[in-house]
Amino acid sequence: MDQLNSKRLPRNAVPIPSSAMALKKGPPLDEFLVGSLPTASPSDYSEFDVVLDDGTLQKRTVSLSTLPDNAYHTEEEEEEEEEEEEEIEAEMVVEEEIVHSNLESKQQQSRQEEDIVNVMTPLLKDQKKKSYTSIISDLDSSTTSNEESDSSFLQRKNSSRYLPLPQNITTYAAYSISIFQKIKTFFQLTPKQRLVMKCSFAYLIGSLFTFVPVLNACIGNNHVSSHLVATATVFFNPAKTLGGMVEAALYGWGYVLFALSICFGSMITTDFFVDRNMFGVAHVISLGFWLVGATFIVSFLKAHWNKPPVATASSLCFIIIFIIVVREGSANRGDFDTTRIKQITSAVATGTVVTVSCCILFWPVSASKKLRQDLEATLLSYKVLLKLLTKTFLLDNDLPEFKANSSLKSAIDSHRASFTSLQKSLQEAKLEVLWSSEMRGCTKQYDAVVKSMQRLAQCMDGLRSSCGLQFELMNYTKHNRSSDSSIHSDKQKSNKSRPAVPHHTYQKNKRKTRHNKGTWNIKADHHRRNLESEIKRQRDHHKNYMTSHATIAEEEEQGHSSRKQQQQQIVSHDDFCQDNSLIEFIHTIRQPLKSLAYTCKQTILHLQTTFSCSSCAAATRPDDETLKNNLIKAIALFEVSQRQALKRLNRHRHHYHQKIDYTDGDDDCYALKEDAFLVYFFVFNLIEFARELISLVESVQALLLVKQEKRTIIRDVFVKIMSLKRTPKHSKDQGFVPNERHKMDTLHTPIPKTQWRQIVLRVWRVFSLFKLQKMRYATKATLAAIVLAIPAFLTSTGDWFREWRMEWALITLMVVMTPTVGGTNLVAVYRIYSTVLGCFVAMCFYLLFPDNMFVLILCTWLFSIPNFWLILHHKHGKFGQFTLLAYNLVMLNKYNDRETHRIEVTHLALQRCLSILVGVIFGLFATAYVWPYEARVELRKGVSDFLLRLAWFYQSLVSTYSERPTKTTMDETVMTLAERQQQQTQHFMDLELGLQRTLLELQELLKQTPNEPRLKGAFPVATYSEMLASCQNITDKLAAMRTVILKDAWFEEVQQDFILPVCRERREMVGNVLLYFYLLASAMRLKTPLPPYLPPARKAWQSLVLRLRQLPIVRSKRVIEKDHVYLFYYVYVTVLEDIIRELDKLGTNMTLLFGAIVPYDQWEQLFEIEEQSHIL
Repeated sequence: MDQLNSKRLPRNAVPIPSSAMALKKGPPLDEFLVGSLPTASPSDYSEFDVVLDDGTLQKRTVSLSTLPDNAYHTEEEEEEEEEEEEEIEAEMVVEEEIVHSNLESKQQQSRQEEDIVNVMTPLLKDQKKKSYTSIISDLDSSTTSNEESDSSFLQRKNSSRYLPLPQNITTYAAYSISIFQKIKTFFQLTPKQRLVMKCSFAYLIGSLFTFVPVLNACIGNNHVSSHLVATATVFFNPAKTLGGMVEAALYGWGYVLFALSICFGSMITTDFFVDRNMFGVAHVISLGFWLVGATFIVSFLKAHWNKPPVATASSLCFIIIFIIVVREGSANRGDFDTTRIKQITSAVATGTVVTVSCCILFWPVSASKKLRQDLEATLLSYKVLLKLLTKTFLLDNDLPEFKANSSLKSAIDSHRASFTSLQKSLQEAKLEVLWSSEMRGCTKQYDAVVKSMQRLAQCMDGLRSSCGLQFELMNYTKHNRSSDSSIHSDKQKSNKSRPAVPHHTYQKNKRKTRHNKGTWNIKADHHRRNLESEIKRQRDHHKNYMTSHATIAEEEEQGHSSRKQQQQQIVSHDDFCQDNSLIEFIHTIRQPLKSLAYTCKQTILHLQTTFSCSSCAAATRPDDETLKNNLIKAIALFEVSQRQALKRLNRHRHHYHQKIDYTDGDDDCYALKEDAFLVYFFVFNLIEFARELISLVESVQALLLVKQEKRTIIRDVFVKIMSLKRTPKHSKDQGFVPNERHKMDTLHTPIPKTQWRQIVLRVWRVFSLFKLQKMRYATKATLAAIVLAIPAFLTSTGDWFREWRMEWALITLMVVMTPTVGGTNLVAVYRIYSTVLGCFVAMCFYLLFPDNMFVLILCTWLFSIPNFWLILHHKHGKFGQFTLLAYNLVMLNKYNDRETHRIEVTHLALQRCLSILVGVIFGLFATAYVWPYEARVELRKGVSDFLLRLAWFYQSLVSTYSERPTKTTMDETVMTLAERQQQQTQHFMDLELGLQRTLLELQELLKQTPNEPRLKGAFPVATYSEMLASCQNITDKLAAMRTVILKDAWFEEVQQDFILPVCRERREMVGNVLLYFYLLASAMRLKTPLPPYLPPARKAWQSLVLRLRQLPIVRSKRVIEKDHVYLFYYVYVTVLEDIIRELDKLGTNMTLLFGAIVPYDQWEQLFEIEEQSHIL
């Protein structure tokens, strides 16, 4: 222990220097010497001040693949690793004594297991090269799924497959123990298998209420609706978390009570009018009031909330309403009999109790624990992506080949899903507040943590964008293989001219693509490729300079050097000083940048342990105040080093401008070239990421402080009531409405000036609501249900309706009809094939084992297991659900008929199949021909709205950074600007989060487009995917622009020096960008050909940059002295260029989609002819 403690003590611990101290007392920078630029690899290690966990500084080498010596390497883990090594060695000895011929294979197995052990050990090892898979293999230990109820215990248990063997044990005993452990491991259930077994147990218990007479007597000897007990277990699904189960139960019973109220109301009115021989009036009221109103309300809420628990509750509600109101109500002859309602209610209630009991008793999963796991997995994805982006930016030699592996895919998926998944987990965890001490009194703090995590995800997107990387989801299908291979070959051809750096191209893994059709691909964008080309050019220039310098030195030794050659050497030296500035700057900030990224990575690691299940790791981590101070110190260290690097770089630039005489005045500019803007952009975003990480630490600190207080339920209720009283009601900001066709105060929609016009306008607004998609969906679902239910109330068709069980067709109609045509088509296919399969299996089982209770129970349970696996762990989960429902209805209804034999099992299966077919046909017809809501059409409209929202977002940013601060007192100015910037920041970040969620919705619509057949040909999914990627990139760039313009330095210096002097050029560029957005949005909305000449936004940007380079401030030395301030200007210019480039990509893709009014070649030829005639 003494050696470990001495090893952990920091060396050269010094206080943190401030920026002023570094500038005043820091050592003078060395003059630039010839050959001082390192010729070695940029990943060479050199010592630099690193902020340790205890807050002290230590001179050490920095590698992002390492962790500190004491990073949660507890004694228990060390003992486990030693035990594993002993177990492996013991197993090798046993195998050698038993089978000598398998020696080579066992040695290979032991080496693989040692690799697994090395992956599980901490990463503090002086490795200069390490595979990316091993670096992030710990991602597999965390999961965002809700099936792990005791993940840490399971992982620890699964990690050791063999028990340690004593040395004196016999060979036979050792072999027996090894076989026993293998068998035990084989029969041990995984978390996914546990969820499947939990659901199968619930379904088995629900089925017993039909098979077992004693249990059937508990629900009133119900031989008609006892199958609803098992149906309720399928709908409610006990695999949910406890909070999710509460939500499903609340929605389910809310809808059930609503259905019961509708049934009682319909029965009362029917009995009233039937007793007076008014059968027609009774049926009209049942159809036109009770059924229409209930169906419309339930359908509208289903489309409005669009949540799985609501869809489940809606299905149960429709089952009750259609059985009571339609089937029983149409045959009612004036008897107010509630027996059928009691039977259905008792069956649904029993199924709910069974489901909730199984959810609690069999491997319960807490939503609060799942929330912690999701937070831990999301933080882990941030850590992985931070390392990837930093090492990619620095072009390290130990940078691995980023192949599309499962670990990287999990990191990117977790990062992308953090915008919605964390909010969903939080909502479920809040429902456990009554019994969960984890959530009691901490809901506000968890809200703050989740919001901070979402802001951190936005910062990660900005960091990725500034690094010049793009993540693409590659779907490998038969349709895309040819195009993907051609694109890949084109990339290989284009990459031949690039430097020897990672190309980030996808390498196909045959073993993984069999199971994972979607794989993330990493590629470089335009700035990244330009930066790599510039670095290669500077390296080649450096080599040529060193070669020529060595040649001239040899000639000087031999006395053959002339004065002209010496002058050329001086000029080439000055060219070398300026030409290698980019490499020099990157090399100078390499270790400071790694130090900051290392501190951020350590902070994320410590925060990750806060939400982990390991109490030992959480107890050994530093306190939150230390973590916050460490980040502040790391940022201060990096800013000092950055200023020193800029000072050294500016000295080279100043020296270069003094030596070179310019002939062209336009080149007399002290500003950097655009190639260096990406470097400044990444540095800026990394600092913003670290600052947002400080906000996350503060949120976690507040959460931990609240947890330390002892809180009771009564106190929480009292605090909640008081907070509601004190919280003022804020008026909701309606915000921007894209594609608004009825803007007020226009000639089409004037402002009403009389009371009568106001009433007319209100009536118009009410009827305009029926144009909404949700209202249209509810209306057509109601009309389809009424048309299909009318035969039940007619004398000529009523008996036929009840004989062929057409109420099943009504239930199928409401299940099949989804808001989109593609979703309806997919569900219809699922419904038909799964019904045929379920009915056929039930029929075969009953024909093979008629009335055999025990065998049928066993067959029912075994058949439910693969179906629940489909429901829980496969993308076609609806297929398994519909199969179980069909099997359940045929098997259990026929078993209830075992004594009377009123219907054969074959006829019952045929009834089920025909009724399902009728419901599917009605649903497809109503969805496709009555106000069709096609996913491809809504995708176009959604992209159009999204582009307009981006334009409005950009215009809001321009309005913000163009405002001039008013002259007031100093204190009032500071307070007003601080509060205003905080409000603006929160407003813009809410807009960005809304844009991110809208992008996810558009991607979901894009996934449904292949399910909608088109006679014109296949839908261009790849092109729309590229357009959504461009929209994502524009969103990231606007987020970076928002971060830049809300800095104090922007309003203090950048606005005065760079923004106000170029108002005319800036107006031209902003107008062209807004016009570009509007033109593209209109083309998407109208689906019309584009003009051959799009807005010249790029030329306007180039004119702006040219005007900026001609400013007096740029031509003076002041731009060198305040380069750290004008960093915001460099980021601003880079963001504008990227936005315009993405707009050009969108214009090109839309031209491919919709065509052009005049082909581009003909357009250019027209003006070439005019120019030639003018010349003649």
